[in-house]
Amino acid sequence: MPHIYAVTNVPPEILAYGMAKYSRSKQSLEDNLRELSGDQAEKFLQTFYFDYGHASIADLAHIAVAIEDISILAAMDIVDEPLWDGQERSTRYQNFDRSSYYCPQAVHPAYDLITQELFDLYRHIQEQSLAMLTDQYPKPATIPEKRYARTMRARAFDIARYCLPLNTLTSLGQITSARVLEQQIRRLMASFLPELQEIAHELKESIAKRPAIDLSQSGNKQPLMPTLVKYTEADSYRLALRNIFEPLAQKIPSLPSTNVELTFQPPLLDSQVAQLLYAYGHVSYRSCLAYVQDLSNAEKQELLSLAFSERGTHDEWPRLMRQAPLQFDMVVDIGAFRDFNRHRRVQKISQQINPNLLFAIPEPLIQARAEGNFVTSLTNHYSRLSSLDLPTQLVPYLLPLAHKRRFLMSMDLPEAAYIIELRSRSQGHFSYRHLAWQMYEAIQSDYPEFARHIRITPPESFNPFQR
Repeated sequence: MPHIYAVTNVPPEILAYGMAKYSRSKQSLEDNLRELSGDQAEKFLQTFYFDYGHASIADLAHIAVAIEDISILAAMDIVDEPLWDGQERSTRYQNFDRSSYYCPQAVHPAYDLITQELFDLYRHIQEQSLAMLTDQYPKPATIPEKRYARTMRARAFDIARYCLPLNTLTSLGQITSARVLEQQIRRLMASFLPELQEIAHELKESIAKRPAIDLSQSGNKQPLMPTLVKYTEADSYRLALRNIFEPLAQKIPSLPSTNVELTFQPPLLDSQVAQLLYAYGHVSYRSCLAYVQDLSNAEKQELLSLAFSERGTHDEWPRLMRQAPLQFDMVVDIGAFRDFNRHRRVQKISQQINPNLLFAIPEPLIQARAEGNFVTSLTNHYSRLSSLDLPTQLVPYLLPLAHKRRFLMSMDLPEAAYIIELRSRSQGHFSYRHLAWQMYEAIQSDYPEFARHIRITPPESFNPFQR
């Protein structure tokens, strides 16, 4: 008979040590864990993790962390981790009307005023949308009043969220392995945003030095992982890649593009160099590919060599070089980007937010011919932003969720089908429903033999009372 049991209330580092010891001990996991001490765990991890680079041991230590009172802008970068699991406050189901917002040090005098104008617009569009939706979709007799009110309010949030500024405070919880957490901290430390650098240092402190909140009431006053992340520093390789490729990427000519463009994997050398450039520019992936394809083979290899010239002893290959057969270059509103950003079986390269991409208009307002105030208010908002001499790091905080962002999302066919089927459903947000449909149309055009097996929900199939 197999002997199967669960264990609980074991500190993450002790559990990682006990699991790793399986390969070196005949003892059971229970016996291994009972004889361990924190000092033994630290000695083992020091030898096998730090000295020999056996990072897989850190995959065995998992930890739950709350990251609260951070900007939506910062949250987008925090969750951009391929093996990340967590949840963030939803702009589709929570009212952010009275939310606080992130204020950088040495803030511009107009910062507070511009922020409040966006919150005022959020409040106005929310009220306008709720009235519009209840008039357009009267309550059916079969639906309880509370459920109807909750559904209409949530659909009003779907529209109003376009107005929320990216400095709006949000919160998220995450459960990750120590290895993912270490990669996340290093990446955030290398960010150009001071807020993300501060979050990275606080993450490190809360795990390696400060006692964790113990809900078991066991009286434990120790930090959860005093060893695994204590030597974590900024990702110098990531910083070096930015310094190498950003000046080159800014010079690439921009070709005309659409909101969703599908590319089937081009020659490997071309795609790898194009992806490195795409990450640090503002042009489409097709523009980057065209630029690279005009280079000589020697020039391409030289750029690739540059990418590896600063790679440290324990640095992995650049995440920017990961890929899959289907590559969707997408320009979406940031609200929809946050939804797509949660998919994990994809490789994503997100460009820095470009103020010149401007904003999307909520489809329900267009259909009801009620977009006038929204468009006028945001047009004036962007005009004011461009007239102020704001630091580059400050501008993204004052952009709304309606602002557009470009990113490259690579995946295989099963994942494309999963995203299209999930995101095209009637209860989904109207923005990403249309994006899912455009993804489907792109696959249908190039690979109809596969597209016919995708269970797509057409945009016109819509039940306003389904959430």
